[in-house]
Amino acid sequence: MYQTSQQHTNNKLSTSSMGADSGASRSKTVVVKCSVELVGRVDEARLSAGFEAAVAGEMGGLRGTDKMVVELELPTGRGRPASKQLEWILSAVYVHVERHKAARDELLIQVEVVILGFSQHDRAQSPFFAGPDDDHDMHRELFPTLALGGTFDHLHSGHKILLTMASWLATRRLVVGITDDELLKNKQHADWLEPLSERQKAVHMFLERVGPRDLVVETPVLQDVYGPTAWDPDIDALLVSKETLPGAQAIDAIRAQNSLTPLARYVIDVISHNLSSLPDDQDLKDLKISSTHIRAWLNSRSPSPQVPPTT
Repeated sequence: MYQTSQQHTNNKLSTSSMGADSGASRSKTVVVKCSVELVGRVDEARLSAGFEAAVAGEMGGLRGTDKMVVELELPTGRGRPASKQLEWILSAVYVHVERHKAARDELLIQVEVVILGFSQHDRAQSPFFAGPDDDHDMHRELFPTLALGGTFDHLHSGHKILLTMASWLATRRLVVGITDDELLKNKQHADWLEPLSERQKAVHMFLERVGPRDLVVETPVLQDVYGPTAWDPDIDALLVSKETLPGAQAIDAIRAQNSLTPLARYVIDVISHNLSSLPDDQDLKDLKISSTHIRAWLNSRSPSPQVPPTT
């Protein structure tokens, strides 16, 4: 069910800037194809045992900011997978790859999961969104305008799961608030933070590759917890994790003060600390998939910041 292919350096691949001595070095992209069998329950989608072996084989040739793209083929005969099922699938795929990155101590290798028939397609052309208008189970999980927020520093697999799910749920407009530089100056290893413009660019470029083609993406600057959710009447819903639910409650409170309706919420589970539904009870926190850990890793390897882009 799984095949691998490799794209060698060409003019479509981004240049890696790992420091002054890397100069003309260029990053490499490998592609791993992955099919999924949907069994029924949310945590019963099956990834072939051959997938991890394929990842291991390709990972051995990657380093620095090289990239692994997983082309995810979901079955189309059963209609659109439930959103919670897609969360599980994305998390399982990303965690498989992250294990190999961690084992090789190569935290900057980029991982990206594209969904065949969805990524870079208009929704009207996607087999996952071309169902009948009376498909209530599908439409109750979709929102015309969806909002979320974060720092999105050194865009990593947790961010990518979050953004992919957001693009799956938003039918017209996605508002990704990105924390202003000034609010991050007291973060650990702040010297290694990517500037706001780089973080905005990384989010836009990722969603261009992974999200639907007709989705409008905005990346407003967050100077407080609310951003445009406090005053924009067109925002319908908020994407949050279990840890950020209190922020959603605060947003609803200020919307009430502004005579706006409360926002619907979609709570994403897979980027929470306890991922007991994942294969082998793997914990995302144990893999240290976080911006803070990436900055610490960079700091331990160089006395002065030379921050590589994650776009």
